[in-house]
Amino acid sequence: MRATAHSRLIALGTAVLLAVGACGSTEPTPGAGGQSSAAAAAPAKRTVQTPKGPVEVPGDPKKIVAIDFQIPYILLDLKANLAGAIDLTAAKDGEPFKQLTIIGTDAGELNYDKIAELDPDLILAGDYQEPEYEKLKDRYPTVLIPAAGDQPGWKPQVKAVAEAIGKGGEVDELEKKYQARVTEIKDKHKDKIAAGKWATLGTYDGSGWYLYDKVGGPSTALADLGIQFDEATTKVADANLSQYSIEQLNQLNSATVLLFDDLGPPVTAPGAGAKLKADPLFTSIAAVKAGKVFDGEYNIIDYGDAQRVLDQVDAVLGKL
Repeated sequence: MRATAHSRLIALGTAVLLAVGACGSTEPTPGAGGQSSAAAAAPAKRTVQTPKGPVEVPGDPKKIVAIDFQIPYILLDLKANLAGAIDLTAAKDGEPFKQLTIIGTDAGELNYDKIAELDPDLILAGDYQEPEYEKLKDRYPTVLIPAAGDQPGWKPQVKAVAEAIGKGGEVDELEKKYQARVTEIKDKHKDKIAAGKWATLGTYDGSGWYLYDKVGGPSTALADLGIQFDEATTKVADANLSQYSIEQLNQLNSATVLLFDDLGPPVTAPGAGAKLKADPLFTSIAAVKAGKVFDGEYNIIDYGDAQRVLDQVDAVLGKL
């Protein structure tokens, strides 16, 4: 999965797809559900704190269902017992989802009958999914996972997922490995890191472009490395994704390095990047003229993504 991340339907993809609506039209089958046999067989119960208060969950969940767009990837990265997810098979990194029970569409519409058939012992949902939560919470242990926390970027969500499934200690180890890689790259490229200002942009269809804020996409990793952001990035409010017209590309002229993000299908249309890059307003940007544009898949959802992005940034720094 990590060889091709991130077409993600996530971060940006969530912004696109949530507009479609996350409520399913199929109601739970009367009498279906209840506490699963997997949950009953769990060796212990734990209580986790959630935006809805404490929730009792299995100590070792065996059949997890994730109903949002980001959490399934985090669970796969943590090698959790993910049994069901919405249909993410069309994404570039969608192969693992072909092995799961599909419990909803790629627009986020849930099939509650499929969930009942699967009979999960734990359901994880995004904290924006309160209507779905209300339909599920009395049948299965259901935990709402906040998208943000007391740190910028993706780490709070990973931590919340890990705590919900009893893998908090594993996240601590992943964080140590992440920080070790950050330190390695900082030591290796100290002068180059201090010299530039970076921005990360992309496009959905080539007719406009988006710019990550200081915590989205790869920005938390860039900040951890000590990389400075360009003026346009610093003006984007945290936890927001700014979208612009082609005529506004000159806002990127203060950047000395541009990372060009490709979320892949179905979020990024085929040929969208090439279309934007062919526009004279793009080719006139200072970093483009200097040959300092680097294509990649830069979105970060979990530690697997973070290590991949650090490797890409290491390679970019080596070319500067």
